[in-house]
Amino acid sequence: MTKTITSTTKFASRGGNPAHGLALIYDLEGFSKFFNQPDVQDYVPKFLNHLSQAMSVVLLGGKAYWDSATPHKYDPLPAPIHEKFLGDGMLYVWRLKRNQLDFDPNFIGMLCNRLWNLKDGFHEVLKQAAADVPVLDLPTRIRFGVARGTIYELTRASGTNKEYIGFCINLASRLQKCCTDLGFIVSARLGLPDKMLAEYEYKRVVATKIRGFPEEIVIVDKEEYKALAEDQRTSLFREL
Repeated sequence: MTKTITSTTKFASRGGNPAHGLALIYDLEGFSKFFNQPDVQDYVPKFLNHLSQAMSVVLLGGKAYWDSATPHKYDPLPAPIHEKFLGDGMLYVWRLKRNQLDFDPNFIGMLCNRLWNLKDGFHEVLKQAAADVPVLDLPTRIRFGVARGTIYELTRASGTNKEYIGFCINLASRLQKCCTDLGFIVSARLGLPDKMLAEYEYKRVVATKIRGFPEEIVIVDKEEYKALAEDQRTSLFREL
């Protein structure tokens, strides 16, 4: 028997447990076109499972077959406390533990590098998925946005399931949309030190057209940023 909805979701009257958090959002370019093909119910779950497995390796460790520069397995990173499917992407949330003063810069640096590597090697994920998803018009690219800031819990009034809200979640969502030709763009609020930026070949620029977040300093990959058309760079960004 199909369960019917008897009331819409209600939350406790106040957001609780404020804590410093980190939000990661990815978006799949071309997912709507892929979704609008015949027999979508047979193929979308299989494709999403391939991507879920790749993200599990990024976050929880394992063999990153798309990363030709890393011959060994990834070590596990601190696990997120929350993940949520967004229809054409996913949200992941981390929160500092009570005894933590800040996120480890090495964790943030490794997370950024792994996301960039997955973005850069996404064609290998598509190649793996093609055997199980024999249709044209698979999503062509993946884009990542990452930000940090205070997050709050929203507890459902009828139970213990939680959702999360906060500045950094909104910003992460806006970042991955602000320049569709950049597959990796993160907030400078992550606090990556200059030494890491130089080592990993990232740079800080000012994003000037993020909806709701004017003049936001962001971190981008130097070569990917350099490859943008000049008019696109000057209309969306400003050099520091």
